[in-house]
Amino acid sequence: MNSDYKGHKKWIGLSYAFNGLKEAVREEKNLKIHLFISFLVILCSAWFQITAIEWIVLILIMALVITLEMINSSIERIMDFLAPEFNPLIGTIKDIAAGAVLIAAGSSIVIGLIIFLPKVMVLL
Repeated sequence: MNSDYKGHKKWIGLSYAFNGLKEAVREEKNLKIHLFISFLVILCSAWFQITAIEWIVLILIMALVITLEMINSSIERIMDFLAPEFNPLIGTIKDIAAGAVLIAAGSSIVIGLIIFLPKVMVLL
């Protein structure tokens, strides 16, 4: 395999990844909510001039929530494709994936409170 072909395959793979991201943003309501909240967090972070470590923590937790939401959406689509009729085991699989998002989102709220609450209290 020549290096031009390998480079071309990488760009094709990257375009598939961007297509997946675009599809998820277009079709997944919960992902839109997570992205909107992340945007608000970024605005607040800039306004409060948070530290570099606080930025790192917030970016990591926002990325985790968004990533898990996309994985959850993928699992839901796979399960709906494999078993379009009701199946309690499929329901459990989907619930577990949604639970992972819930844990990450809940953790993000706690992290946000730890970072922003003291800054808000100073204003009051």
